[in-house]
Amino acid sequence: MELSLKEFKEKFFDDLIEIHWKHWATLGVASHVQPEKKWIIDLEPLILSTLAIGIYDKRLLSSSVEWLIKNGEWMNLSRLKRSFKFFTEEVRGLKEPPVTPEIFELFASVYEKNTRKKIEFGKYDSHESVENVIKQYETFFDTFKIRNVTTAPKLQKPPLIQLLLRNIFGVDARTEILIFLLANGSGNSNSIAKEIHYNQKNVYSILEKWSRAQIVIKISEQKIPRYSVNRKKELLHALGLKEIPNYLNWTRTFLLLNRLAKALSIPPWSDDEYLLSSFFRDLSAETKLIGKSLNLNIPEPVQYPGKGYFSPYASGIFRLLKRLMF
Repeated sequence: MELSLKEFKEKFFDDLIEIHWKHWATLGVASHVQPEKKWIIDLEPLILSTLAIGIYDKRLLSSSVEWLIKNGEWMNLSRLKRSFKFFTEEVRGLKEPPVTPEIFELFASVYEKNTRKKIEFGKYDSHESVENVIKQYETFFDTFKIRNVTTAPKLQKPPLIQLLLRNIFGVDARTEILIFLLANGSGNSNSIAKEIHYNQKNVYSILEKWSRAQIVIKISEQKIPRYSVNRKKELLHALGLKEIPNYLNWTRTFLLLNRLAKALSIPPWSDDEYLLSSFFRDLSAETKLIGKSLNLNIPEPVQYPGKGYFSPYASGIFRLLKRLMF
């Protein structure tokens, strides 16, 4: 069935916003949406993605910022900044990234004002900003108020294994390394560091220490050795889990969806199926990679010339969103 641009926009934003609500509801934000039960929630990409799309649902943005103000100890600021840099570098044809430095600075300012804890922003390249959008965010953050719509997260919920492990290890790379190994079976320091956005030397050092302590075992003695968790079942049992929830690279997934949201919101793409089809082709390789991790096939762009790729790709995105929602 052929999809119109209007139909795609409406359903895309509805589904994308609902996914964010499900994650924040699990974290403790008051909502009528059913909490996430299937996927491991990854806090830092969720924060960035919520900042990117929050202007389309200001209640979502307000509730999430309030949660962070009250529960900021769970946030890994170093990883947040690394992930933010990834978001700003991976623009792919857009004039600006989904989360601009200006938006991140506005969030950091409100967070510091309410917590007295400074987020060292660092220096990032400026991008051409859509002034109207930035003004909307300025208005939002200028008028932000605590509404008491959040509660502390319940760490026993399986999708919150990241927060549970941060409660055990502290807020550092150990948590994401262990989640990666539990969910994916094995990995080397390079592949893990790239996946979880940490320094490779730090990841290697942790894995070597764990190997000596027999928390992990080396399953190859190559130049860059691979590691797997030792006694996985016993470890999961100690964490109160029968099995690890579904794992997904949320940084890449949210960034892809945020790019789409940006293109659907600003000219010249927002009202032109031909330009969107061209933009979809730029994203097709990344979309296929994410689709593969969800056991979904994304249509090949070479089979659909011109604007003919719009509807097949849009249908593929709807299948991807549905998989993330249920």
